[in-house]
Amino acid sequence: MKKILVPFIWLLIAACTTATEKQVSIVKNGNVNIAYTKKGNGDTALVFVHGWCINKEYWQKQIDYFSKRYTVVALDIGGHGKSGRKRNSWMIDDFAGDVITVIDSLHLNKVILVGHSMGGDIVLDAAGKIPGKIIALIGVDNFKNVSSSFTPEQMQQINSFMEAIRKNYKQIAVAYSKAALFPPDYADTVSVNRVLNDIKNMDSVVSIKSIEADIDFAPKEPEQLSQLQLPLHLIISDYKPVQKDSLNKYCKAGYFIKTIHGTGHYPMIEKPDEFNRLLDETIMDIGKGH
Repeated sequence: MKKILVPFIWLLIAACTTATEKQVSIVKNGNVNIAYTKKGNGDTALVFVHGWCINKEYWQKQIDYFSKRYTVVALDIGGHGKSGRKRNSWMIDDFAGDVITVIDSLHLNKVILVGHSMGGDIVLDAAGKIPGKIIALIGVDNFKNVSSSFTPEQMQQINSFMEAIRKNYKQIAVAYSKAALFPPDYADTVSVNRVLNDIKNMDSVVSIKSIEADIDFAPKEPEQLSQLQLPLHLIISDYKPVQKDSLNKYCKAGYFIKTIHGTGHYPMIEKPDEFNRLLDETIMDIGKGH
């Protein structure tokens, strides 16, 4: 019995190891390893792009749900999750290059880009570079206040924040995120703690450079949205309002908003079932030509 059992155990371990290894693939964008997960084999591909200081694991509920009908890809942008850090530039353009590299390596030609938070700027930039491969753009809790410039008061606040976070990354990043990205006295402590822990443990250099990149890109949003040939689809958490006037002004191809209630900035992990329903509805709208 022992002779049979020991080889069986090793075979089981090997099988589990192989399965785990297959879940994460690597492609190089320049010198940087970009980690991604692919599941499903549908004609249409959903490519999920996370935001600041988090990673592709935040899309796990979406991967499991949508891979039954679509090819689903979630990637770690450079410097995040399991992706590499061998670059000096951490601009939105660099992150968009990570997304495009994964799309090209998988030969995806019918892509719906889904970008959360900072990921919205990333997919917007990527869509402008490979328009022939992108059939739709979906933003998750972003593009709430599109503007071509910052007011002097906003710039003063930004400069003060950046000075503080450079001096004491962990304390300032965690305090800011808890106050700005969730409703007051929020009951979902599991999601809050997960986000804050990831932010706290993020490489501070990449994190700060990423914030700077997003600040630098923000005034470019109006021009890029104006050039977008596709309607912008948004799934918005209502803990903070969206300024529709700016979307009316800049989204020449139109826009559509679905609202998820009672969450903070991370609806895909806070209320995954409801988020999946809204995302499913959005994809069906896209299929109808909306």
